[in-house]
Amino acid sequence: MQVIPDQRNSKATALMLLVIAVLLVYLLFFHWFVLRHREYAGEISDLREQLARFQSVSAQRAPLQVRLNELRNAKSDANLFLEYPSFDEAAAAMSGSIGEMVRTLADDSCQIVSRQPVRPRVQERFEKVTVNVRMRCNAEDFLQVLYGMETSEPLMLVDDLNIIRPRTRSRSRNAPAQKQGALDIRFNVSGYLK
Repeated sequence: MQVIPDQRNSKATALMLLVIAVLLVYLLFFHWFVLRHREYAGEISDLREQLARFQSVSAQRAPLQVRLNELRNAKSDANLFLEYPSFDEAAAAMSGSIGEMVRTLADDSCQIVSRQPVRPRVQERFEKVTVNVRMRCNAEDFLQVLYGMETSEPLMLVDDLNIIRPRTRSRSRNAPAQKQGALDIRFNVSGYLK
């Protein structure tokens, strides 16, 4: 057995030992560094892709903002229509809404005498729902109810408004006039189905 190699193979052995030494130095001192930088390179490429996606989304902001405003305007217009599929349901909902407004916006002396749905005689682009309302109310409370109807959503339009002050009778001509009573008010409230 020969402990010292042949001189013919000494160059190959020296080269092999050099390669083994370089590999050991690399594995002990540099391998973790290379792996860490490979991870960083992967993270950087992921972040660049993410940045490119964010920039493409950011570039679409102006057109999307315009579209969003259009949709908001369309939605606000849609809120003006009655949300019921049929005339009868919409008329009942309008009658209930009018009754609720009278209860919340006026005092107890204001009363609804009648509410009757009226079908339209003329076909329009949107189906019109009309409720004929008769009520007794003082002027101040009626103005609050009227304002509530015309500013609420869905949109309720008041037309054919007739206000009649009932006659007060006094027993003698020289007696002072009695305090004014409630007004007899008749009007139509209309809304439109989608």
